[in-house]
This record gives sequence, C-alpha cells and structure tokens, in this order.
Amino acid sequence: MIAVFLDSNVLLSSLIGSLQSAPVLLMDWLAGSPSARLVTGQCCVQEVERNLARKLPQARPLWEQFLLASGIEILPCPHRPASGINAKDQAVVAAAVTAAATYFVTGDRQLIAEMRAAKVPLPQVMTPREMLDMLVQQG
Repeated sequence: MIAVFLDSNVLLSSLIGSLQSAPVLLMDWLAGSPSARLVTGQCCVQEVERNLARKLPQARPLWEQFLLASGIEILPCPHRPASGINAKDQAVVAAAVTAAATYFVTGDRQLIAEMRAAKVPLPQVMTPREMLDMLVQQG
C-alpha cells in the first residue's frame, strides 16, 4: 500500500477545481483505492480552512463533507527543522515524514525544488499531474 501525503494546495484544488483538473482526478482515483492511504497534516487542513474563510466561506460545509468522504487521515504537524526546506513548509514536510508517506503531492514549485534537492530521505515529491501520469503507467 502506498501512502500519499496531500499538501494544502492540492486539497483546495481538489475541492474547488474543475472536474478535469489533475487534483480532482487524482483525488477521485485515490480516495476509493484499497491500495492507497491518503494523509495530510493538521497544518494543511488549517491552511485550507483559513483560505476558505477568507475567500469562499460558503464552501465550509462542502469542505467538511469532502474531508469525511475522502477518508483522508489527518496527522499532527510536528515543528522540527527539515534541512533545506523553507521555514513555512518545514512542519508540513515533517508531517509527511512522520506519516511514512511514499509520495508527497503538491503544486508548490518552490517546495518541489527544495524537497528534490534535500540531502535527507524524504517522500518522493511530485505534482498532481505527475502522480496521475505515474498511476496511469502502472495501470
């Protein structure tokens, strides 16, 4: 079983994106899969909720339904340094490591570059599109 950590931008895009967008398709694929465990950090959930409160407060009930229906496991975000990762994202990356995530899915290009350049073992980082492409190739 693979463990897929979803960053806040992927969660938000999965909630409000078009039906053909990579985050929505990825969530649809993985949420019902017996071979995937979806995880995120409490800090990611809080970031989505802050963004919704500020920009789209009427979506809060939909967000709550989304969390329940998707089966995403929400883990604490430990505050420990992650070498080479910007301070804003260190807790998120630490949560993915704590979750023993196989993959870290994000749309944050800076974070992708930082994680790929890191000299410590981290989950394999990829965009939603890259993850979808990999799943399609694996069948």
